[in-house]
Amino acid sequence: MIWRRLLLISLFVAIACFKTERAQGADGPEHREWETSGFAGGSFMQSIQRTTRVLGSDKETSRTVGLNYATSYQIGIRVSENLGNYWAANLEYSFANQPLTFTNLSPDIQRLSLSHSVHHFSYNALFLPTTPEHRFRPYATAGAGAALFYITPHSKSDALLQGLDLRDSWKITFNWGGGLKYLVRDKFALVFDAKDQISGVPSYGLPSSTRVINGLFRPGFNNDGLLHNWQINFGLGYQWDD
Repeated sequence: MIWRRLLLISLFVAIACFKTERAQGADGPEHREWETSGFAGGSFMQSIQRTTRVLGSDKETSRTVGLNYATSYQIGIRVSENLGNYWAANLEYSFANQPLTFTNLSPDIQRLSLSHSVHHFSYNALFLPTTPEHRFRPYATAGAGAALFYITPHSKSDALLQGLDLRDSWKITFNWGGGLKYLVRDKFALVFDAKDQISGVPSYGLPSSTRVINGLFRPGFNNDGLLHNWQINFGLGYQWDD
């Protein structure tokens, strides 16, 4: 996958730059205590297929319901604080426009496409193996937060016409990954990062099983398990001291 290739390339670049910088020394400007950065990139969410029970039917006992997210752009902002020489923390918000498609909800609803976006909020800890005097600083990061899986009102109205009362879903998230910072000049840094946002699978208000009542399907979706969302971003940061 594309994110794996980009991550491998970044690791090779990080190693090469780190060795070069160590050989040259750590002269020049250094990273400041605070940093705010804007970033943009891509969001790659896995597709989900779940076996969902069908109750009250004499024709089938289960259906395989699909949940598919389109690959999309992502934008965001974060505020970071350096905590000593090797640690940092940040608050981050990101937005990804990721259209959503349900498949095989019922015999009459084989495909349901929705306008949909994902909002991530997280607090993260960073470990940086180089000190602030080095222009180039690779880092590992992990954190936790929440994600809002948001369906537009227009799409909710369209779904309601088909008998589906869909709702937005909130999920607790955990993320891990790594990145690179390079101080191009005093107070300005280029930033690259790749991370996996892990959450529960949203239900969007659907019950965990499908029910057939008087011959009418009331679709459900088994949302057990975890959802992985790989994110790759490039950004520009501005740094300052108190």
